Amino acid sequence: MNKHIDSLNNHLSPALPAYTIGAYAYNDLAKLISKHGKKAYLIGGLNALNAGLKYVEEALQNSGIWLSVEIFTGEPTKCEAQKFADEALSSGADIILGMGGGRAIDAAKAAGYYANLPVFTLPTIPATCAAITALSVVYDDKAEPFLFLREPPEHVFIHTGILAASPPEYLRAGIGDSIAKHVESAYKAGDYSGLNYEDVLGLYTAAMGYDTLLNIGVKAMEDAKNAKDSPEYRLACECCIINTGLVSILVKESLNGALAHSLYYALKHESGISNYLHGEIVAWGSIVQLVMEGNGGKAIELMEFLKDLDIPISLEIMGSSLETVKPKLSAVLIQPDMQGATVSEYMIEHAIEKTEWLSSRKEGK
Repeated sequence: MNKHIDSLNNHLSPALPAYTIGAYAYNDLAKLISKHGKKAYLIGGLNALNAGLKYVEEALQNSGIWLSVEIFTGEPTKCEAQKFADEALSSGADIILGMGGGRAIDAAKAAGYYANLPVFTLPTIPATCAAITALSVVYDDKAEPFLFLREPPEHVFIHTGILAASPPEYLRAGIGDSIAKHVESAYKAGDYSGLNYEDVLGLYTAAMGYDTLLNIGVKAMEDAKNAKDSPEYRLACECCIINTGLVSILVKESLNGALAHSLYYALKHESGISNYLHGEIVAWGSIVQLVMEGNGGKAIELMEFLKDLDIPISLEIMGSSLETVKPKLSAVLIQPDMQGATVSEYMIEHAIEKTEWLSSRKEGK
């Protein structure tokens, strides 16, 4: 017997969802729903439903698919997700559809988890990778907001006509979140010790997304401002939704976040900072993390790219300051994404201070 092989646990590769992208992405929606049954329960945000429900109804017309629609508002909670799950089951639904941004889709995925029903997602903005991940951010009375799902959504439908018509700041936020995925996972991976194949595949996937966005991100943002569904815009959307989500699925959870997201969770309610989207804040946090690592060259390169996208590169630009956020830095260290990281409050403070200085140089101050 080979003792080395015997000492290793069996490993099952993660399920990866299928996706459809394009201006007619909903064309096969009825056919794919019908594999599970004839009743679909759609959870969507109000803006998302205003933007996309008519396209869903057109796709299901004359298909025999029964559609129930529920409006989602506010923050996703476990209680609300359970309520949606109960309503879906009582209606006889065979599948749950989630339409919107991260919050509505997280609520739908959690509802599918509690109801033990398959989930399709229909993102209407490119701001997050929630449409593809096997994780929901849902809140209750506990500090830990993450609900880890049995599997990711079965299929993701990316209607680029809807996405291109959405406000351009959502692509900006999606690019920021995708940038952070590479910066954080690479930091956590270190020298790759103890990583398996999926971890390494995920890390290279994250790096590919980062490099791609640095190459086409500015053009994609120009097209987003003109509501143009261009090849660059589609590729950027795939990087933001699919690529970043695949990384989340592939790598072990300990690699999925680090300082950038921990800064977001600790500071997101602070004056000035709260005016910015998740992806914009973690993009700034990625600069801080690179500075903390001593990777100044990459930090400056990223700073220049983010500046071209009008993503804030300093606390000052966001209307805040180091002195303002300093009392909150201890909260950064207790975030789940910082577990196992050898980082001190002083290191974070010093990295923010240096980032502010670098930003002032870029702004010509």
